[in-house]
Amino acid sequence: IVGNVRMGLYLGYPLSVVLRRPFVGDVTDPLSQIEDLPRLVFKLLERYEWFVLDRADESVFVYQSSYQEALERGVTDPVRLPNAVDYQRFADPDGDVIDQTDRILRANGINPDDQIAIYTGSMVDRYHLAEVGKAAEQLPDWEFVFIGKERGADIHSIVAGKSNAHFLGSFDYELIPGFLSHSDLGLCLIDAEQPLKLKEFTAAGLSTLVIPELKQWYDYDNLIYADPTPDAIVDAINGLNGTEISDREVEIDERELESWREISQQYYQLFDRLCPDSD
Repeated sequence: IVGNVRMGLYLGYPLSVVLRRPFVGDVTDPLSQIEDLPRLVFKLLERYEWFVLDRADESVFVYQSSYQEALERGVTDPVRLPNAVDYQRFADPDGDVIDQTDRILRANGINPDDQIAIYTGSMVDRYHLAEVGKAAEQLPDWEFVFIGKERGADIHSIVAGKSNAHFLGSFDYELIPGFLSHSDLGLCLIDAEQPLKLKEFTAAGLSTLVIPELKQWYDYDNLIYADPTPDAIVDAINGLNGTEISDREVEIDERELESWREISQQYYQLFDRLCPDSD
């Protein structure tokens, strides 16, 4: 049984005890992402989470910071497996996917040939979506496209009254490379060590707007740094150096990104160690 944080981890462990099955604790997001919960609730969940990870047959950590904390807490043989992307899927999307997403954009009043800044993922405040919405008011030559599930941020209010801001809802993951192929700029304004969308944007060859704190983790050539304020976002997109973002040539070597296949293979080897007699 593999329990992914948060609820999968919390429920998966007792289920594995009842069923007498090996248990893998899979920590893809750090505890800091739930620190906004009431203090008592957070402390209880924190304590229980480390209780489970200390007793799991295997524990896997995406973030280096979480992995390091596991070592410091004495978790037995934690495994570090960072986020990875299926590079080819994003670097060279299927033609049918490109055509289908072209039709979706046009059906929502967006010309795929216009300059498009895109956000993909859950609509949460920590990605500074409200600030992006305010910046859109000052960038009438750009279309701002938000794709994903509603969660926390009031995305309808953010795009309301702006002819160049569009919330399209969520789509099958297979379509995301197509949407990125029509875009000029990825939006990833979060202070996080392992944002998967950053790697997807990079694999797709998109210039990507990130906050300066990410310099400690990444040095990809496609990154454009800006503080997460409307004015700073506007300045970055306009190009203070005189180079329009849409004119930037982005070339990313697949070797710069963690291999999705290599990470998958390491998960398979982990499962094989726990269940050597399984087919």
